[in-house]
Amino acid sequence: MKTYPLNLVLDNRLVVLIGANHEIARKIDGLLEVGARVRVIAPKAHLTIQRYDAEGKIEWLARPYEPGDLTGAALVIANTGDQDVHDQIWAEGQANGQLVNVMDVIPQCNFHAASVVRQGQLTIAIGTGGAAPALAATLRKRFEKGFGPEYAEFLEYAQALRPLVAERIPTFKRRAEFWYDLIESNAVTLLRNGEHALFEAKVHMLLSLYAQEAVEA
Repeated sequence: MKTYPLNLVLDNRLVVLIGANHEIARKIDGLLEVGARVRVIAPKAHLTIQRYDAEGKIEWLARPYEPGDLTGAALVIANTGDQDVHDQIWAEGQANGQLVNVMDVIPQCNFHAASVVRQGQLTIAIGTGGAAPALAATLRKRFEKGFGPEYAEFLEYAQALRPLVAERIPTFKRRAEFWYDLIESNAVTLLRNGEHALFEAKVHMLLSLYAQEAVEA
């Protein structure tokens, strides 16, 4: 089945995890990183979940799933080992119009979590539609070797630069060309090598060139 890729904004949104084994525990760090409010529902929990609950990072309800537990959830992930429970979760989520993933049960998933590489604001998501998560994880490791912290640094600089670019290069077309020229130059390599002064000189030289063309036009 083909899927449409997107990035969810989960800041201060409730995410309900039903089950508390290792696979569920592995989801928590990524959810907390994007500001989600995480609630775990399971009679027993992995040590990681117990620790996060004790630290106040998540909420753990130490009991089985009950109908109504999905109320208010933006996202639901389940892995209990009990298909009858999964059927109830899926039915409730469908009735509520929620995003639900019953792990390793593809017919009871209306989304698939991607394997993610992050460097600051850069997000690279790799998905296999649930067919082979191990392949996605393997590809993620390859991408991690190719995209280092210089990309996070570049994006931070680019975000701060955008107002000045908009001011000095008035047309959208030429602004787009400026950004493509900058990205396709050796700017990221300069950051990777720690040559920040040369990087800034490159940026301002290119910006001055485009700005001058705008004045002459």
